[in-house]
Amino acid sequence: MKKGSRSGSLLALLLMALPGMAFAADVPARVENQPVPPGVEENLQKLVDLHLVQLPAGCPSVTEGHFTRDELTDLTLQAMSRLGMDDHGDVDGIRNTRIPGAQETLALRKALYRDLQNRGMLEDKTVLTDLSPSPYAPDGKINEDRKYKLSAELRYNYVKHSGDPHWDWRDSRLRARLYLEARINDDWHAFGMAEFNHHFLGSHNNDSWMEDKRIYVRGMVKGAAVTAGMYGLELGEGNIFDSTVKGATVDWGDKVRYEATAGQTKAGGDLASVGAVRETDTATMGAAIHSFGSDDWGHEKNTIWDAFYNRKLSPQVGTGLMFLGSDKAQGDGKRSGFVARAQLGNLESWKPGSQAFALRYYYQPASTYVAHTMSGVADYMTGFRGWGTQYQYTLMPNVVMNLEYYNLRELSSGKPGRTLWGDVTYYFG
Repeated sequence: MKKGSRSGSLLALLLMALPGMAFAADVPARVENQPVPPGVEENLQKLVDLHLVQLPAGCPSVTEGHFTRDELTDLTLQAMSRLGMDDHGDVDGIRNTRIPGAQETLALRKALYRDLQNRGMLEDKTVLTDLSPSPYAPDGKINEDRKYKLSAELRYNYVKHSGDPHWDWRDSRLRARLYLEARINDDWHAFGMAEFNHHFLGSHNNDSWMEDKRIYVRGMVKGAAVTAGMYGLELGEGNIFDSTVKGATVDWGDKVRYEATAGQTKAGGDLASVGAVRETDTATMGAAIHSFGSDDWGHEKNTIWDAFYNRKLSPQVGTGLMFLGSDKAQGDGKRSGFVARAQLGNLESWKPGSQAFALRYYYQPASTYVAHTMSGVADYMTGFRGWGTQYQYTLMPNVVMNLEYYNLRELSSGKPGRTLWGDVTYYFG
């Protein structure tokens, strides 16, 4: 059997097994006049009257604009952005319906939830809310603006690792990422990303001008959000996996959200994952199981599970605890671990002066992670334990400073590994 065929079979099974759904193999044809949910235009007009939504030039009212669902979704994102409302419908960490426009925006979020999810509300924190052109503009301009969106991210970072000689090195890098979004139809969008790097220090002086790239589509099929292609995937809040995969991910559900993925990692290892998450006003909880095949990074075939509980103690204070386990030990003789987290503040990249601080304690055997999200040396260790801290601060709109420090020890040997990381990121587009 060729490598990857098992993932393809798993993907087919996942698509057929979703409860209450039947999936078509081809991308659905565009529906020109999709029905607008009741109350959407009325709530949107109230937001226009409150100056929380700005209609395209020349458009006298919402009803006269004859907006598509895709355009109504963009206008809803605009209202959420101007209210400072996050993906969960909270403002400054709480569900505050006394703010003018909040009730109307929450109603729009509920009515267009699937469309917002498809537009990236739940995953992409830098979703643009540019207005669509006026319906009275020339057809060429309308088609051009509706089809494409280009944005970018520029980051400079410095990192110094120390401790054991195995990971005593430093690096300084300038990274540029270009993002392209193309509208296929009201249900489907295509996305692309190209990454370019330049290193400044001798210890890592080989520039990788295309170190990472992504190209994928995201769309709605029978009430589920489907992402397929080469895209970024995070599992276990990044404590298990945070990298690029080739495959497909399906998200569905309302009160309980489910996610299933099948594909391959960058290192050529098979991947299959399924999980569930439930949210309340003050807590988020969930569990998942992930199957990884052997890969070019030296990982053996392994199954990892996680269960977590995160709670908001106040609008500015949150805590979290995640348990992890695997079906076999790898190198350090251990199979289970945990990550504890405390967080203070809420970072908002558009609001200068907003800040956030996080403190984490890790105890993770080698069998509980494949590509860790941290900037420390976890991926170079055979299991690890220790502390990690992170501080983020918005210097000016869309310019964020990030500082991290890790003090770890390898579980298999006890060797220390310390990391000091700093970066400044500029989002534009």
